[in-house]
Amino acid sequence: MDAAQKRAIKRAARIVLGMLPGKGSAHALALEDSAPRRILLLNGAHIGDVVISTSILPVLRSAFPNAEIGYVLGSWSKMVLADHPDVNHLHVVDHWFLNRATIPLHSKLSQYRRTRSQALKDIKSLGYDLSLCLHPFYSDLLRLSSDAGIPLRAAFDESIFSAHAHITSVYPDNLFITQGDCLSELIRALGIDPAYLKKRKATLAPDTEQSRNEVCNLLQVSDLAQSRHSVIHVGSGAPARELSPHVWREVASKLSKDHTVILTGKGPRDEANIKIITDGLSNCIDAAGKLSWRGFVTAVRHADVLYGVESMAGHVAAAVETRSVLVYAGTAGPARWRPESKLSTIWTNHVRCAPCGLIQGCEEMSCIRGITAEDILNPLGPVY
Repeated sequence: MDAAQKRAIKRAARIVLGMLPGKGSAHALALEDSAPRRILLLNGAHIGDVVISTSILPVLRSAFPNAEIGYVLGSWSKMVLADHPDVNHLHVVDHWFLNRATIPLHSKLSQYRRTRSQALKDIKSLGYDLSLCLHPFYSDLLRLSSDAGIPLRAAFDESIFSAHAHITSVYPDNLFITQGDCLSELIRALGIDPAYLKKRKATLAPDTEQSRNEVCNLLQVSDLAQSRHSVIHVGSGAPARELSPHVWREVASKLSKDHTVILTGKGPRDEANIKIITDGLSNCIDAAGKLSWRGFVTAVRHADVLYGVESMAGHVAAAVETRSVLVYAGTAGPARWRPESKLSTIWTNHVRCAPCGLIQGCEEMSCIRGITAEDILNPLGPVY
């Protein structure tokens, strides 16, 4: 399906939903005349998406230094922005369409209605002046900002609900533009000084004493400076994007000759795979389910290298300026979703069918099949 067909389908959906015509641009505030007191960002997607979106926080903080910034996100990614120095308010909305929990649909819908109702109440009470909807697809939460009566609303034109926005930007079709650069297009549509965009970089909250202690306890040291370690994060949101645990076992075996390897993951699948990887290997730590979010970020921040697949882990490494080697499937497109870091190396097999858009991948997965431990280790030279 080409871009024109997608736009036609979305236009038809807007007509069905009764949300054409158009945008209330006549009611938009002029940012240069009235700097917003409070800015609301909306992105109900998952951890990696939210980490990527933190790259616009330094831009907004520089352009509007006196503004408070709020963020609407799912409970599954709330911890990413907890205690973030550039975020003043968090509002949780668990959109049913993005909810990966293994619960019935009616439970997801109930959870969505409940969290949306509370968030709407809190957003109204704070009185935001400007909102930016950062998710370009359905479940973008744009109607939430409209129902809250926020006077200036910006969103991507691709949204089914874009008629509720005053300012829109086209989500780039060029798959060689990173997701962070796509978000920049929405910022440009606000008409602020482009010089502020030079400050765009993903950021995460700093270490805490507790997070450092978590990692020290894993490594059995009193100070992180006393030990070298690398991190292997084996899991992904889609199992088809993952490598065989036997590949990671070979990587861990070679790395552990020189320094400690921490293997991270969450959930039964990751736990089972990490047990296979670490069984009988010395200097390898099974950390599946043993680190909090802040502990995981601290482990990555102080690691020599992060190894992994297409997941939030690579974006965390980019945010904390840690070197990473990652294996990306071709399902969504490595160029669009790669971490924005010169310290990141991406491995993928270039195949004609990529990006395919198949969330669960295909049976062949030629885009990653055949990538070996030697491939993963070679970009860094003799590190083992």
